[in-house]
Amino acid sequence: MKNKQLLAVAVAAAMSAQAQAQQEPNAQEEAKLDMVQVVGQATAGMNNLITSQQLENAQVNDMTDIFALNPQVSAGGAVALSQKLYVRNVGEDMLNVTVDGAAQSGGVFHHAGRVVIEPELLKQVEVEAGAGSATAGLGALGGAVRFVTKDPEDLLRGNETAGGMIKSSYFSNGESLKTSAMVYGSDSKGKFSGLANIVHSDFNDREDGAGNEIVGSESENLVGFFKGVVNITDQQKLSVSYETLNQEGDMLYKPEWIPTDGNQLAKTEANRETFIANYNLNVDSDLVNLSVNAYQSTVEQLRGDNGEVDGSVETTGLTIENVSVFGSNKLIYGLNYREDESQLVESGTPLDPENGEVFGLYVQDIISVTDRLTVTTGLRFDDYSLTDLVGQKLTSDGLSPNLSANYAITPEFSVSAGYAEAMRGATVADAYKVYATEEWGAGYVNDPDLKEERSKNMEIAAEYNSGPISASIGVYDSTIEDPIGTVSPELKHETNVNGPDIETTGYFLKGGFEQGGLSVTAGFNSAESEQNGLQVLRHTHGSKGTSIGDTLVVDVNYQLNSAWTLGWTGQMVSSLDAGHYAFTWAGAPAGETDVEKEGYSTHDIYARWSPMIDDTLVVNLTVKNMLDENYLNHASPEDLTELYVNTSGQNDPGRDIRLSVAYKF
Repeated sequence: MKNKQLLAVAVAAAMSAQAQAQQEPNAQEEAKLDMVQVVGQATAGMNNLITSQQLENAQVNDMTDIFALNPQVSAGGAVALSQKLYVRNVGEDMLNVTVDGAAQSGGVFHHAGRVVIEPELLKQVEVEAGAGSATAGLGALGGAVRFVTKDPEDLLRGNETAGGMIKSSYFSNGESLKTSAMVYGSDSKGKFSGLANIVHSDFNDREDGAGNEIVGSESENLVGFFKGVVNITDQQKLSVSYETLNQEGDMLYKPEWIPTDGNQLAKTEANRETFIANYNLNVDSDLVNLSVNAYQSTVEQLRGDNGEVDGSVETTGLTIENVSVFGSNKLIYGLNYREDESQLVESGTPLDPENGEVFGLYVQDIISVTDRLTVTTGLRFDDYSLTDLVGQKLTSDGLSPNLSANYAITPEFSVSAGYAEAMRGATVADAYKVYATEEWGAGYVNDPDLKEERSKNMEIAAEYNSGPISASIGVYDSTIEDPIGTVSPELKHETNVNGPDIETTGYFLKGGFEQGGLSVTAGFNSAESEQNGLQVLRHTHGSKGTSIGDTLVVDVNYQLNSAWTLGWTGQMVSSLDAGHYAFTWAGAPAGETDVEKEGYSTHDIYARWSPMIDDTLVVNLTVKNMLDENYLNHASPEDLTELYVNTSGQNDPGRDIRLSVAYKF
């Protein structure tokens, strides 16, 4: 049963306004957002922003760290390569995840995560939880996550035309080091600007809260990021970026699971290479604010002493969007296009690839009906095509409408409600399943009558903002119809079929209090996701979904003066009784067990010292998991070792003292 005491704490926190409102409201107002933002928690658009300052305070190093302040988002896996992203229990396969507009659309290996990102490069992270705006992009059944990297103009101070930064970080858990060097600059007229950033880290195996080694958590990482910006005219801007990320180490072959005789360490290499071009035209007309985003991204994982198993997914895409403002309308409309190719190379021999294509048109209108009433409505049309590994062609298309509204009862208090749909057709499988040989047969097959997936999301919320106090509460109900999956997740050779609906119901509380240098925020989320009467598990649903216990996050931040900032962050996750499961293997009963997830609480403290003007020198000290809690993250694979000797995630890292020094010049 879910922990009722945690719920009581969350309600008390919200009622005292010590719940998380929109993260750092002032920062939201100043930041340029990639996502559509509409007033109201239940309206279509962005509902959470993670700022660069929050990332710096926590000294984030992986996906779990990035989303630690958002109880609606989880990333599970003690090893970075194994971390999978979940929004309100819906997994990354059903989210639209982008880096500067480049889709992270294909998973390479089902026992690893698909999103690879270096936090040092990030300016901000934007989250839209649940199906919502038509602008959320292709296949956003459970919402969208957009990672936004830094621009040169974000780094230049005052009248500077050139600068740089050197940063070094130490991690006590594993006694590891990370170093980054960045240079940036522009011409005197601000027409041309650019930045180059190199990040190198060398991580040793870490330990969990009980002192046990997290096997395969060591890696050496090298990241290169280059961005150039040209202000062609006062009305036109072009930016081009290139990112290369390499991660190498002796990792478990299936990094999301514990080490066993069947899951040994293997030489592993993971790479991502991404080219992105963005163009913006903003003329002296309310009718034209045009943006074009084009990208090509390749994600690859190699395993074996000589890279005997090499899987990759190559994605090429284009988004064209325009914003027109007229009367009381803000009309956003455009198109998305994406091609994916998933391929496996065995011992140097390329196998036949799988190819997918999707085209989408969308329109979203934000209407200021009165000073108190805002209505937003939109529509998407998407057309999917897949030629799978056995040459079978699957096609699907459909419309996805949305409608939401926010009404201000008073200047301080408003209510909002929304309904949205999203659809996704069949897409390429992860590369490690794309094989069809006489010896092994086919890695998987698709039901020839496979239909598209469709999500339907309803949400109602109320929000209060008055001076230093803000609070909100909301409920949501989401159904994913005809989800594409396998009848038995344990089978090696699987058939993709449309399964029973996945239904998620939940609610959230958030708010905030700010006074002087003190900021107190917290957020609470409770969600339950079921299919066929059983709660969704990472073991059975992988990158499509999991179940997380009630989650409360509290952050207290105090700026003592211009030089010193201190803070504490606490995360409390209640225990979860998922139910009784009867598993099968190769079509035969494999046993029955009760699946339970133990609750846990972690506490972090941080201090920031900036003794010089313009943050010339910044020293950050963060203690993660201060009390050395030993726990299995709810977003990690469940402990099923009672039935399967190898099926469990490893516990998350224990106490980690992180010290970083950054110097700008």
